[in-house]
Amino acid sequence: MKSFWLLTGATAVSTAGNTFLYLAVPWALVESTHSTLPAVLSLAAQTVPYLAAPFLGAAIDRYDRRLLFAAGEVVQGVCVALIPLLLAVHAVAAVFPVLFVMGLAKVVSDVAGDYGLLPALVPRERLDQASGWFNSAQLTARFAGPALAGAVIAGVGPGPALEIDAATFLLTALTVLFMPAPEPAGPRTALGAMLREGAAYFRSRPDLQRLTLAVALYNLGAGALEPTLLTVGATQWHWSSSALGAAVSCGAVAAAAGAWLSPKVPAPGRRHHRIAFWLAVAALGSLVLLVSAPLAVVAGFCVLCLGEGGVNATTMAYRQREIPRELAGRVNAVIRTFMTGAVPVSALLLGLTANLTGSVRIFLPVTATALLGALVWTVRNPALRPASRPAPVTPPLAMAEERPV
Repeated sequence: MKSFWLLTGATAVSTAGNTFLYLAVPWALVESTHSTLPAVLSLAAQTVPYLAAPFLGAAIDRYDRRLLFAAGEVVQGVCVALIPLLLAVHAVAAVFPVLFVMGLAKVVSDVAGDYGLLPALVPRERLDQASGWFNSAQLTARFAGPALAGAVIAGVGPGPALEIDAATFLLTALTVLFMPAPEPAGPRTALGAMLREGAAYFRSRPDLQRLTLAVALYNLGAGALEPTLLTVGATQWHWSSSALGAAVSCGAVAAAAGAWLSPKVPAPGRRHHRIAFWLAVAALGSLVLLVSAPLAVVAGFCVLCLGEGGVNATTMAYRQREIPRELAGRVNAVIRTFMTGAVPVSALLLGLTANLTGSVRIFLPVTATALLGALVWTVRNPALRPASRPAPVTPPLAMAEERPV
């Protein structure tokens, strides 16, 4: 477990450093170009690489995941360090290919770490607890990071802040030196065959397809909720930046609490019940968003984040347990493509409703997709039905009169 805590701590530091990236890059681009469009495009350049995740997943299953994780972190660090240098020589156009490469490296690092390294560092019977701790640490870092990033950018500017972020990636990459050696690799298989094998396994698992659809539907509405809340709070509620920052911080704390509490929810039989519970909590929070009062909306946002933190931890543990290690990279990359691919669509959808008035019209897409995601996972899911008792021997006529359960 020592290696697990080392990986968790180092990844949390990197997550906190990423908040420097999310704030400093748009800030630096606005300062360099005096336009908000490049700042928006910079976020798109970092998320587009998730469309290539299935192909990267095959490589993750083919090679040493420790080295791939370290390589992904180093490439991200180098890319981040290059950005202030490119801006210094006014090579703004070159920033976007660098962000794209950084996004590719992030996909490799995330999948290799979350579904390759982490399950190998803890006993199988403690995966649920370990996933809760891991996600809670990342969400706590996400809560602390923005305040630290804002202070650093205000003090030394976006360029030095990005260099600090680059150093955090190097720290995370060095953690592989303290991890146990990987199991010997099996016979090499052609990448095309590996892709077909991963896709076939995904198609053979209705539970993974249902899980992917449920979370993708949830992300379709809630994926861009945080920036929408900030926009509505500033333009319609006329809240100060400090008040809005406090609201978002409360949501981050709630998400961390949900991840920490996730393994404590009883899970009779298989873990489908635990996922259903946290999806229901998120759906409940989405309903509160429709109340036409700013404080009620913030309360609903916090409840939704609580459920989201639990969903993240429970679904990670579920996938770690259910997907064979030799297929983890390919299958999880396919799943993440759909789940993460819904977030840009959410930004477009909520971008259209953010200009409306009234909580119902603004946040209705979040409520609709959160409820739909919970229903997709719960309704007609055989694993959520109570175990049937042995039926007594009865005459054929009596059996024909019974109603199906």
